[in-house]
Amino acid sequence: MVESLWDDVRYAVRNLRRDPFLALAATLTLAVCIGANTAVFSVANSILIRPLPYPASERIDWISERAGPARQDIGVAPDYYMVREQNRIFEDVGAFDPMTLNWTGVERPEQLDAASATPSFFRVLGTQPMLGRYLTPEEEGSKAPSVAILSYAFWRNRMGSDPHIVGKTIALDRLPRTIVGVMPQGFDFPRGAQLWVPTKLDKTTEGFPISPKRGIFEVLIIARRKSDVTPLEAATEMNRLTFAVRAAYPKEYRETAFRTDLTIAGVPVQEHLTGQVRPALLVLTGAVALVLLIACANIANLLLARAGSRQRQLAIRLALGSGRSRIIRQMLTESLVLATPGGFAGIAPAWLAVHILDAAKPGVLVRFPSISINWHVLAFTIALTLVTSVLFGTIPALSAAGIHIQDALKSAGLTHSAGRGATRVRKILVVTEIGISLVLLIGAGLLLRSYVHLAHTELGFPSNHLLSFRITAVGPFDRNYGPYYSQVLDRLQQSPIVRSATIAVDIPLSDQDFYNKGRIRVIGRQQVAFVNRPIINNTVVSPEFFRTLEIPLKAGRIFDAHDFVRTPATADHGFIPAEPVVVNEAFVRRIFPGEDALGRRMGYGPDDLKITWTIVGIVGNIRGAALGVEPPSMIYRCTCSGSPLYARTGFLVRTAVASEAAIRAIEQQVRAVDSDQPISDVKTMDQRRDAALAPERFQLVLLGSFAVIAMLLAAAGVYGTISYLVTRRTREIGIRMAMGARPTDVLRMVLGETSALVVLAIVAGLGGAWALTRYIRSMLYGVTALDPTTFIVTSVLLAVTVLIASLGPTLRAVRVDPISALREE
Repeated sequence: MVESLWDDVRYAVRNLRRDPFLALAATLTLAVCIGANTAVFSVANSILIRPLPYPASERIDWISERAGPARQDIGVAPDYYMVREQNRIFEDVGAFDPMTLNWTGVERPEQLDAASATPSFFRVLGTQPMLGRYLTPEEEGSKAPSVAILSYAFWRNRMGSDPHIVGKTIALDRLPRTIVGVMPQGFDFPRGAQLWVPTKLDKTTEGFPISPKRGIFEVLIIARRKSDVTPLEAATEMNRLTFAVRAAYPKEYRETAFRTDLTIAGVPVQEHLTGQVRPALLVLTGAVALVLLIACANIANLLLARAGSRQRQLAIRLALGSGRSRIIRQMLTESLVLATPGGFAGIAPAWLAVHILDAAKPGVLVRFPSISINWHVLAFTIALTLVTSVLFGTIPALSAAGIHIQDALKSAGLTHSAGRGATRVRKILVVTEIGISLVLLIGAGLLLRSYVHLAHTELGFPSNHLLSFRITAVGPFDRNYGPYYSQVLDRLQQSPIVRSATIAVDIPLSDQDFYNKGRIRVIGRQQVAFVNRPIINNTVVSPEFFRTLEIPLKAGRIFDAHDFVRTPATADHGFIPAEPVVVNEAFVRRIFPGEDALGRRMGYGPDDLKITWTIVGIVGNIRGAALGVEPPSMIYRCTCSGSPLYARTGFLVRTAVASEAAIRAIEQQVRAVDSDQPISDVKTMDQRRDAALAPERFQLVLLGSFAVIAMLLAAAGVYGTISYLVTRRTREIGIRMAMGARPTDVLRMVLGETSALVVLAIVAGLGGAWALTRYIRSMLYGVTALDPTTFIVTSVLLAVTVLIASLGPTLRAVRVDPISALREE
């Protein structure tokens, strides 16, 4: 058997040597398509498939609380101790909270990505420290000792790989912390964490779930399932814990906004971390697979033409006693020999594409592991090569095995066609190619239109010469950072390169958690239950915010420091004097449609007798955290109100010079106030816009590239098929012209046949696009998944491309010499 197979391989190699054009065309086509599939699989493997670098990572779950009709993950889990102590399916449960810490006491202070964690957090992940130890049970809670664990990258790059680092101290937020351990290379959960400190969470700080009577101590929960627990058992346990929490705190659940629709849920941690990019990667994987399918159809067409030229040879083999199964095996062996160079050649473009993708990751992929080609990817490439050879080799093999011996032996020679059956198959393959190409072109067209809409989205303010950054001030969380930030703002405003500067807790187009949210009621309107009041966004800014961003004032005025000069409180309908606020037009349209909003008063929160606001101004809308979301309804509060500012606060600076050139000068002004305070997240507003567009640009470039490749392959397929049809009908065309047919008649005949294939393919492609574009609906902005302009333009573009590709064979048909054609047997 092995010897017979080896004979087939040698015979296939000899045959392909006689047709170098076929071998070269197939190798180049497969190299591009298999390379593209390998590159996309490398991305999917690195993000969606490759296990996380923790022992038995498939058993690590992300535990969260969900609420609302959309089952939104609210990211708050105050029920940590109940989950940890009452669950029946987890080996261990850990909590952590991503944070930033300032590395102080050094020449150049630096902000570090960090996390506070419980000792059980490390046990859940199951990775042993490289040096030192984990946190101990005593190192948890509000009285935890001041210790820290370093990441491998921080230990190597900042501590010089000191092997005796354990026991030494490091100043974080001016507080000395003793280093008790160093984690091994690759451990950086949550992604990018450089060190870990004990959490302040304990049973005295954790309160009732979502109780309106307390501030929520936010933590995130991970848990390691027992090895014998099934997904169904895990889901059942989450339901049991949900009802246990509700039963423990019936009053709190009954009185809160979420009521009884809040649930505790668990999903594999890898699924949670990749949820944002999973749909886009699956779409791209499907798209590149379609490109390979087109390539297979193209090569199958070439092999059908080759089988037609070898029909007499194959008939002789059958007549001499060779079985039809033997012919099929020989043809499939030739397909494998033909595919193998293309598969191996595809590794080179895949390697290049992977390195380009890894070096130029869009922001959405930065937090995922490095993209690389490993043995899993190489195994995928080999398997894909085998599958590809079967895909494009099966139809020609069956066609070759199905020839009629007598008819083939009577044929005129090597140019004899394979018959009507083979012609019909070739037409079907071409229709398939064009139809799939149209699906990809429509998908790319929709993404292009969406990207154009996003790129031309009005921010609501000019972005030129606008610089933004954040400061996470050193100090305890109960400190009022207002005076420090006021000093920084004064220094910035005095700088000659600064036209205007402002404090803004929330920076537009920032990837940070955006805006406080709460429920309001309009004073003077009929009261409604708290849970039925509208939820609005509010943020804190200094009075210069609107001038710095150049947001237009539509009505009223902007608040200033004089509004907050303290006077003895006077009773006013039972309310403390209201705080002046500014709202945007989106807020007015939502809360006061058709009414004058100026002067209206609102109560905020569950106890709206304590917090009241008065609208003194209305401004234009600006974009919030993302471009692809309509401007949110906003309430702007003033830093002058006396409310404590957060430790992490943003600044926006309108500079008189290019924003990039002003960064160092601005950093010097910040350090002049306090040399221990580093600035972070320094970006121009144009850079933020570019970063906001990066995911859509990534998707567009890849899908657009696949669509162009598909269109070119389809055009090549049409060229080959029309050439085949013209060659097959050369004698017929000669007879027609000899009997008086004009060149225009021949032109009309060939183009008519081509046009029929194109129309049929476009109809099929439109149907396929209609069915499949729903999968990219979530990736679109400003355009519907069934946008008629995109469908029409891409259909016309593809039709024109295909007709141009068929022009060469068509003109060759017109120039057929009747006398030469009639000399053929």
